[in-house]
Amino acid sequence: MFAEAVSKAIDFTKPMVISSHSGSGECSSTIGACVVINKQGWILTAGHLIEIIRQHQQSSLLHSGYRDNVIKFEQDKTASKLFRKKGVRTFHKPQTSSVRNYSVWWGIDNLRLTEAKILPHADLALGRLEPFDPATVTHYPTFKNPDDGYLPGTSLCKLGFPLHQIIPKFDEKKDTFTLPPGAVPLPGLPLDGIFTRIVHSALPGNSNEQQSAFIETSTPSLIGMIGGPVFDTDATVWGIQSHTMHHNLNFRAVVREGSAESIAHQFLNTGLAVHTAVIRDFLEREKIDYCIS
Repeated sequence: MFAEAVSKAIDFTKPMVISSHSGSGECSSTIGACVVINKQGWILTAGHLIEIIRQHQQSSLLHSGYRDNVIKFEQDKTASKLFRKKGVRTFHKPQTSSVRNYSVWWGIDNLRLTEAKILPHADLALGRLEPFDPATVTHYPTFKNPDDGYLPGTSLCKLGFPLHQIIPKFDEKKDTFTLPPGAVPLPGLPLDGIFTRIVHSALPGNSNEQQSAFIETSTPSLIGMIGGPVFDTDATVWGIQSHTMHHNLNFRAVVREGSAESIAHQFLNTGLAVHTAVIRDFLEREKIDYCIS
């Protein structure tokens, strides 16, 4: 049903591999997805993924600033050696568990993100990849016109890069990350479902409780799919995947482990994607070219 649509959507859906290296030397990565929307290299993704990048950047700058200050202080020959040694201890040293170095791979080598903007209440982010070659994308997305209405029960598909775990390595001398052999290119994975309803909701942790519109699908967004598209059989994009909702079914199954018993609460997990009305308003406000059905 979605074979042709997936072949188009995978062309404009790119992975995000956010690699990080902590002060203690531990390396890890976060995997997400983004949608390239035009030939200028503008992308849409989940806002919290861009927030992770910003947090890594801030943490990395703290580490860099600390190292630079220590070096400058130790090289200050106007102060005594004892004073320099004691003075270094007064600097605020970043925690070893915090990120010291980071990097983002956007599915194509040597790209960087510029002009990133986040719509916090919708968990939606916009940015531009540079230097971007338009020839790397054959099919750019068409977004569903929100004025055309949404029919519950419509078959939809989501696409991303779940079920992968990447542990990068960091080269201190070259100041670069390398991904394990065979880790890339990441194969995309489609997951089908149906459109169930439109949800007006405030995101968890949203202090001002400002609501946004989302489309709900009967299947959840898996880790690695967040930021990717939700689309119909024509590859028309209905939304950008944001997060998963957990609906308590009030079923309480008894779980037995040996002689011990416990109650397991059961949930229905559904996916939420940013509504195209929100996407349209965001792109038009920022004067970004896009295609709408």
